[in-house]
Amino acid sequence: MMDNEFLGIIVGLVLPLYPLLFAIHQKIGRYDEIVEEFKKLRDEHRNFREKYHGTDN
Repeated sequence: MMDNEFLGIIVGLVLPLYPLLFAIHQKIGRYDEIVEEFKKLRDEHRNFREKYHGTDN
């Protein structure tokens, strides 16, 4: 009997947090995409700079 009450309390506390956790997960995913795009653009810029201005110090 005590196990069911404890499980009910845990589910009651954790379940309302799921939408918040999902929103955080989506924001982290978008941030990762932005970081990857930035890294790609940074590498592209570095390659163009080396091509037109010589080697990088």
